[in-house]
Amino acid sequence: MDLYFRYPASEYDKGRVFENVSFWVDEVTRIAGLKENSTILDLGCGTGSYAIELMRKTSAKVHGIDPSAEMIKVARGKDLGNTISWHVGVAESLPFAPETFDCIFASQVWHHIGDKQKAADECYRNLKRGTPLIVRTISHKQWKKKTAVKFFPDVLPSQLEVYPTLEEFRQYFEKAGFSSVSTRPYQLESYIPPELLIRAAQEKLWSMFKSLSKVGERKGIKKLRNYMSKHPNTPIRYDELIALVTAWK
Repeated sequence: MDLYFRYPASEYDKGRVFENVSFWVDEVTRIAGLKENSTILDLGCGTGSYAIELMRKTSAKVHGIDPSAEMIKVARGKDLGNTISWHVGVAESLPFAPETFDCIFASQVWHHIGDKQKAADECYRNLKRGTPLIVRTISHKQWKKKTAVKFFPDVLPSQLEVYPTLEEFRQYFEKAGFSSVSTRPYQLESYIPPELLIRAAQEKLWSMFKSLSKVGERKGIKKLRNYMSKHPNTPIRYDELIALVTAWK
């Protein structure tokens, strides 16, 4: 896995308060048929929000892995019952025995991976027969509709460059040996305070803002402040536009 664009681990969750973690965990549980005796890997787990929710809802054996020791430290601190196995490691070289997992879930991480084919191969190796890899990502079509792009259009080219297309996902996973690959787009209605979008741009709380120029930042913030003056104390619509890519071994 390549070097992530890393925000301070202590700040990571502040930019993700709008994510409907419970909904996505329910979808993963439903798709994979997860049960109490399942073994799950949260690949690129960050500060552990999804891993902890997977454990809470399924009582399964959950592992979380991330390249950042600081992220894992924060995740351990949130895991008050010490119920999850946390690991520092990369997607291209998973430290587990073959056919360990009943599901591998990767949320908004695949675009950070350096060798995406090697990561797909490793996921295939680590999954049991008849079980899925589920990737939570954003399609190129969805990127073009995102609210952030409306205010900060400069971020779009870089995101289209780093995010794999749905066809590229299919190619990675079929080459790795997965028997079937499907995708499903989602649009979850959501709202955030415009101040959060301003802060995310200024403090680079989201990786999309990594390549945002100072000029692009100023223009976007000006648009947002104009919105705030016309619509005081009104949140801005910021739907979760997500695609789940599911590959079955």
